[in-house]
Amino acid sequence: MRLSTALIRIDMIPKASIHSRARRGGIAIAAALAVLAGCSRETTPSSEVLAKVGRHEITMKDFEREVQWRQKARLPLPDREQLLSEMITRELHLQKARAEGLENTFEVRRRYEDLLASALEERDLMPRLAAVRVSPEEVQAAYQKALPRYTRPAKVRLALICIRRHSRMRPEKVAELEARIRKARQQAEALPADARGFGVVAVKYSEDQASRYRGGDVGWFDQEQPEYRWPKAVVAAGFALKNRGDISPVIEAPDGFYLVMRLDSRKSTVVPLAQVQGPIQRRLLEQKRHALESAFQQNLRASVPIQTYPRVLAGTAYPTTTLANAAEEMPPAFPGSP
Repeated sequence: MRLSTALIRIDMIPKASIHSRARRGGIAIAAALAVLAGCSRETTPSSEVLAKVGRHEITMKDFEREVQWRQKARLPLPDREQLLSEMITRELHLQKARAEGLENTFEVRRRYEDLLASALEERDLMPRLAAVRVSPEEVQAAYQKALPRYTRPAKVRLALICIRRHSRMRPEKVAELEARIRKARQQAEALPADARGFGVVAVKYSEDQASRYRGGDVGWFDQEQPEYRWPKAVVAAGFALKNRGDISPVIEAPDGFYLVMRLDSRKSTVVPLAQVQGPIQRRLLEQKRHALESAFQQNLRASVPIQTYPRVLAGTAYPTTTLANAAEEMPPAFPGSP
């Protein structure tokens, strides 16, 4: 009803009626104001509320936290309206998921528990791991302790001539072989200085097929290696030679006669600390961090009583094939095999 049509001349109404109507009008106005005030509280949000999704309010503080989280995660920031729209969409997803009970499924709870455990480590463990340092003195001490590991032993490069014999060989045959190796030695001493090892003498006399066409060159030897395929007396005679080109006397071994020539040598050397400082530092750092992480886990276990029940565990259903075994490739089956 328009206000102009509701105007009534007051002088046409009895006074008693005027007072009665005034009282009723005052009550009506008060009721109307109360209703309007209630509607205002329901429809007018707080100045901190940016949006309402159902009964959930997205506040300015929520918005600021979202901005800070994205900046910390180095995620791109859209404009304000787009970001709020994305927050609304996310809240719609969350409400739908809760309504359908997804938050109570094992998979979701497992992910949540993993996230919670990771958050604990990120807060209490990761800063301590990041603060671990290795001092130069610790690196120096570790280097000195492992000095044999960084020491390259002296080496000699040898050539040899081998004439085989066996245990049942007649003495006159053994004497013939010995005479042959001595003749080989004489010819080796007459070789030119630029000959490669035993040169043609190895081709003519040596019975070691792997080296005879290389002048008898059998490679590098070091004293710290305990075993070679050659008799120990032969290797020892090679180390006893002082100069390049020196030839040993005839060596008699259980399997034959030998001559050894020194081709080259390398002195014992120590790898400088500067060359291995990086690996040593990384190894010590890893050891310290591992010890710190182990102590963290042990402290957690010590803070809460733990009791296990092996018999119950033994009765649980458990697959017989582990993940590691399942990952191994099985050989292909032959046609017709079961």
